[in-house]
Amino acid sequence: MTSVQHEEWEQRFVVPETMRTGLAQLQEASLQVAAQMQSSNSQRGSELAPRANPLMHYGSPKLSARRNASLLTLARAASPSPRLAPRADTLDPAYGSPEITAIETTAQFLEWYAHVEGRLAADQDAESLAFASHLHTRLDECTRMEETVNKVEAALDTLRGDYERVGERTGGVRMACGVLQTRQGRLAQMAGEINERLDVYGSLGPITQFFNAPGDSVCMDPEFLPSLERAERALEFIEAHKDARDSELYAMRFAQCRSRALTLIKMHAQREFRRLGAQSNTNSASSEHVRVRAAATRLRPLLMALQQRGTEIHTNAVQVLADVEASYFQMRRIWLHAHVPQSLQSIEKEHTDEAAVLRDWCAFVMGVCADEGRLYAEFFGISSGKGLRAHEDMVMHVFYEQVRPRIIREAQVDVLAALCLTLLAYQRPNESNEPGEPGEPGELEAFYAVVGAVLEDAQQRLAFRAQAFVRGEITGYRMSADDAQAAVQWIRSVDSDDLADLADHWEYPPVQRLRWLVAQISGCVDTEVQHGLTDEALSACKQSIATHGARTVRDSVRGDANAEQLAHQFVTCSMTLADQAAEPDQTHYGGLNIGSARFSCDLPV
Repeated sequence: MTSVQHEEWEQRFVVPETMRTGLAQLQEASLQVAAQMQSSNSQRGSELAPRANPLMHYGSPKLSARRNASLLTLARAASPSPRLAPRADTLDPAYGSPEITAIETTAQFLEWYAHVEGRLAADQDAESLAFASHLHTRLDECTRMEETVNKVEAALDTLRGDYERVGERTGGVRMACGVLQTRQGRLAQMAGEINERLDVYGSLGPITQFFNAPGDSVCMDPEFLPSLERAERALEFIEAHKDARDSELYAMRFAQCRSRALTLIKMHAQREFRRLGAQSNTNSASSEHVRVRAAATRLRPLLMALQQRGTEIHTNAVQVLADVEASYFQMRRIWLHAHVPQSLQSIEKEHTDEAAVLRDWCAFVMGVCADEGRLYAEFFGISSGKGLRAHEDMVMHVFYEQVRPRIIREAQVDVLAALCLTLLAYQRPNESNEPGEPGEPGELEAFYAVVGAVLEDAQQRLAFRAQAFVRGEITGYRMSADDAQAAVQWIRSVDSDDLADLADHWEYPPVQRLRWLVAQISGCVDTEVQHGLTDEALSACKQSIATHGARTVRDSVRGDANAEQLAHQFVTCSMTLADQAAEPDQTHYGGLNIGSARFSCDLPV
């Protein structure tokens, strides 16, 4: 600032006289503060650098109005006041300037004031500056954190790329492993097939050595049946690969092993059956069955294997099975030939009634057939077969030879009827079933067949004896004088308009015998045969009533004017009773039981 400008500044801003005292006090206080600061700086050994002239700044016409107003306010405050005089010791030494020793001019004052104003502004903006500094610090931290996040994201992107590459490589490795595993499986399967084929050829020696081992207990060895199955599998394999080297030779050798095994089974079974036949006990059927079942437990695995192979196309197996069954049935016949007749005789001695004897005989042979079927199943695993049927036919033949003569010799109609009813009770349960179907056990086929044959004989014999009874007891009946008198009394006592009490007192004997015969044959023969016999007996009865009976009644009342009427009434009433008697389900008439009468006639056989 030039001197001219300074003078203009002084003229524009004249300091009043009243403010000079205050300014002097401020100058003194500033000097004290400056002296203290200088002494303090001298003790530290440091010197303050000279400041520039503040007049170059504050003397500028560009000084703001705010600063000029502040100077005016400070000048007024420095003027003496009667209420409050400024004190030099109240000034803050920190706001003093160490370079100003005394404020003599306006420039010095402005310099000092600028210094004070800067310190005041600094104190006022300290909080804002501190917050701004804090924000700058946080901003730096955020910047650093953002840089770190960016670095982490870059690292993650790198890891993601590496992971994807590793995943792709892992997928390729997994696919390659799958291919290798598939190849390994095929190779393992191929190795197994090769080993299986090699085992087929390698098993010939051990199997041959095992089947040719000495001793009689080779069949009971636990490895016998597995060795037989291996030989058969090997034979099937070789027959399926006939183009292999030496296939014919190996097929022949394995076929010999199979034949040897089947022969061993047959020899062992026949030996056991001969032993059982030699030790048979005819006195106790239960002990015999226990002994045979014990042997069946040992032989059943072998015989079932033989039975299974006997159903296949193996000629030697079929023949071996037939030989074993023949030995078995021979063993059973040894016991049955003695046991069955002896038991039939014992049953016959226990009863006097023919029907009871036949009933117990049928029950006995039926039980024998069932037991034989069960024993056969325990040995061979099946309950039916041609051999079993032939064996049971032998048992039933013994029964038939005992029963048929008794039926042929029997002459009583009622006994024959009882025999027919007994045989009907043991007839096949369901005639519609075919052999082997449910409801008809296979082991009872022979029993039902023989029972049917015996029943036919009994029914034929019953029909023959019924016809003989009609000829002898109905057609051949001759009324005595007592019967004629009884008939006349019966006719005279009967009301012709009420036929309910016809049979209350007397009945023509042929009508009684007709009623009895119909009751006996009812349900014992076929329906057609029964109707034929009934019609024959009814015709004979009516013929006897119309001819012999009417003539006898007429002759007994000869000389009576009502003789013809009595004879006619006799015929009418007797015919009515005969028609009623011919009905099988009508056993009562007029409240009198007339179906219980029995006749025993001695007619020629």
